[in-house]
Amino acid sequence: MNSFATTAQFETPSAVRRYVSERLPSGEPTGAPRRLPGGNLNVVWRVPGANRSLIMKYAPPYIAADPNTPLAPSRLLMEARGLEALSPGGRLADVTSPAVRVPRPVDVNETLPVLLMEDVGDVPSFDEWLRGADPVGRNEGASVLGERLGQFFGRLHATTCTDATFADPFDNRPMQETRFAVQYRGVADMLATGGVPDAEALGARAEQLGKALLEPGRCLTMGDLWPPSVLVVEEGIRLIDWELAHYGRPLQDVAHWLAHLWMQQHRAPSDAFAEAVKAHQDAFLTTYADALGGAQAVLWDDAERRDAAVHFGAEILVRAVGPFQAGYVYEGLAPEHPAVQEAVATAARVLRSPEATDLLSGAPRRR
Repeated sequence: MNSFATTAQFETPSAVRRYVSERLPSGEPTGAPRRLPGGNLNVVWRVPGANRSLIMKYAPPYIAADPNTPLAPSRLLMEARGLEALSPGGRLADVTSPAVRVPRPVDVNETLPVLLMEDVGDVPSFDEWLRGADPVGRNEGASVLGERLGQFFGRLHATTCTDATFADPFDNRPMQETRFAVQYRGVADMLATGGVPDAEALGARAEQLGKALLEPGRCLTMGDLWPPSVLVVEEGIRLIDWELAHYGRPLQDVAHWLAHLWMQQHRAPSDAFAEAVKAHQDAFLTTYADALGGAQAVLWDDAERRDAAVHFGAEILVRAVGPFQAGYVYEGLAPEHPAVQEAVATAARVLRSPEATDLLSGAPRRR
């Protein structure tokens, strides 16, 4: 019987090591586990082993970085379900390739819950890779990564398009409710913080989308496609953090990624860096559309394109003037800072006229 039941018991290396030894008798850790930084939602450890190291994730019933904010621990079971489906032998194994795949799940403790999975290594996230890449080949490398990522998500969305057998296993309503409360319902206040006069009307538009996204949608989505979730390895890409996976709407992957690409360009340290991000974006959109094939007509009707623009604006706001500003490109900047004002203005513009913004033709440019 497992002797672990509380968050405190996963706060020390010795406790983590003992847990892994209990769950995997043949995989005795060979050294002290190390807690990884940046794990806002969960408690995350790297556990060394003789043949392989593992990642251990524990999901407390709140945000690990903010114990005062409740969060459904079922999020980790949703991640495990996604990893299993996308691993060899899983229902979605054909979506992946050696160039783009997810970490392999090793053990799932549904009671706590705790997930043990493959450690893909101490490798850079997409934005870290961009900053460290050789400028000579950066555009080409960014474009290749865009092609691979676009193909993966096009395949994921097309393969699961209107397949109701994915709806119940990936009904992640608790996490969608959290997103609604923190992101969509907060748009009016975020716009007001940025000094937008019609904040209330625009906020109502975002809130309407958030309510719609609580319901099952039309395809399986990852739900948290941003640079820290895209790890760049020698073979290509490893996609981590599937706690927000949901049978929902493709906009929560595509518009989400495009919003982050816009912000990466907006806060780029150089014109060359911004050009590399744009090369990635163009390649992503082209291969995504190709991989969708006939599913594009079903998944991306006029309403989806309009709503994608609303999400695009909401994601920029939550990073520029909202609760997720810390740790990202606008960290520490006051609402009146010119960069923040420009981000808010872009978000407000697409929220005012979402029907005029077709993200599949390219994210809005700065004005």
